[in-house]
Amino acid sequence: MASNPRRFHYLLLMLPVIILIAAAITIIAASAGTPIGANANTTTNTATAIVNAPYNLNNLNITPGSDPSQLNFSWATQKLLVGTDADTPIPEVQIAKASDAEGPAFPAAKAKTFYGASIESFVSAAPSEIPTVSTAGTVFGGFYQSKVTVSGLDNSTAYVYRVGDGTDAGWSSTYTFNTRDPRSYSFLATGDPQLGAKSFGAKTLTYDQAGWQDTVEKAASKFPNVSFLISLGDEVNNTSSQQTQDQEYSAYFSPSQLTSLPVATIDGNHDFSMGPYYGYHYNLPNQSTQYGASQWGNDGDYWFTYGNALFMVINSNTESIATHDVFIGQAIAANPKAKWRIVSFHHSVYSEASHVNDAEIQYRRLSYPAVFDKYKIDVVLQGHDHSYTRSFQMLGGLPQKNQTIAKGSVVNPTGTLYLTLDSGSGSKFYAFTVAEQAYSAFRWQQDVPTFSYVTVDDNKFSIVTYRTDNVSAIDQYSITK
Repeated sequence: MASNPRRFHYLLLMLPVIILIAAAITIIAASAGTPIGANANTTTNTATAIVNAPYNLNNLNITPGSDPSQLNFSWATQKLLVGTDADTPIPEVQIAKASDAEGPAFPAAKAKTFYGASIESFVSAAPSEIPTVSTAGTVFGGFYQSKVTVSGLDNSTAYVYRVGDGTDAGWSSTYTFNTRDPRSYSFLATGDPQLGAKSFGAKTLTYDQAGWQDTVEKAASKFPNVSFLISLGDEVNNTSSQQTQDQEYSAYFSPSQLTSLPVATIDGNHDFSMGPYYGYHYNLPNQSTQYGASQWGNDGDYWFTYGNALFMVINSNTESIATHDVFIGQAIAANPKAKWRIVSFHHSVYSEASHVNDAEIQYRRLSYPAVFDKYKIDVVLQGHDHSYTRSFQMLGGLPQKNQTIAKGSVVNPTGTLYLTLDSGSGSKFYAFTVAEQAYSAFRWQQDVPTFSYVTVDDNKFSIVTYRTDNVSAIDQYSITK
């Protein structure tokens, strides 16, 4: 059995997982110790609920891999896929080029198989709070997360894939995705989806889900060749009801495009309040268990590269900048040739709405930019304040207004561009509460969901932000260097 490559690969994958699980169990055993409830199937999440899998597979999602040749897959099940020998199930992803498919059947004979790990998820909730059946008749039960990394992907290629446990009856439906050319590419960015935030009166989670689906559908339809999406935190609202939390996650994963479009997710303050629950949903590349990580150990900073850009995603819920300073320095040292340095996190430091004068925001405004100046960060993407604000180029806490402008683009600028994005679903908006600040070059709030479209090539970073009701641009800005 030791010579079986499938089993040996699985054991290697499980080593860091075992460490994380042990830490999480130690922390929360006193208050939890019970598998969390998971939505096995839903009437509103048919896009990602995979009904032909015997262990109720759902919430399938993809995140960028460490580089464009990789993708990370994650999905929830009600069956723990931890094989005890070479013949028992562990998580698998099978992938093949779409050109190898003949008819509707998955081309298994020409597919490559990648193995992963299955982990048990816990929450800080009493067993009585974990539902067994929802009011809609959906069955809830033990929740386990499967995570698999796929590597060796070619650029500009169409693929088909399926996920499962390797048994004939355990495969999902067949899905597709396309890789892009990393030399010149585009991505989408959205502010807080926060599914479940507008759960009052006649406006319920159904309203939020419809708004989120509309945003993703319109963005993906207008820009079908994007490489990935960045969601800037507060993916769900988080309530005290475990059943509602799971319904919010099902709503967040419901857009059908998310089985094909990788999403780089960010830990918002609402996500963070769920303890280890947030981190179990995703399979994030190069994630630190030390820098940016809380006591849960599964929510640390992470990075990935795409083309000539280094994307660094930090968990701003761990408020001190010192830990993020070390992480950013190490990420840059590992990728010294990256021309563009892009940082993303949830809590906005240069924004203009309800959170602008929060004590924790003022602390970050005084401490975070100095680190970004130190590492010559080009762009910072943020959420949290549910309104749109684009800063001037900022350096030393001061707006850099004497920049070289050519054809609507700032050329070889000093300082960093800060963008705070508005709601991606329409679940919640904040009005501007202060006079326009000295750091603001442009701000916008009309209580309409927005998304941003970013293009990156060797010399230019360009961002255009759109309102979803008529898909017209509200702002655009470019950096050329």
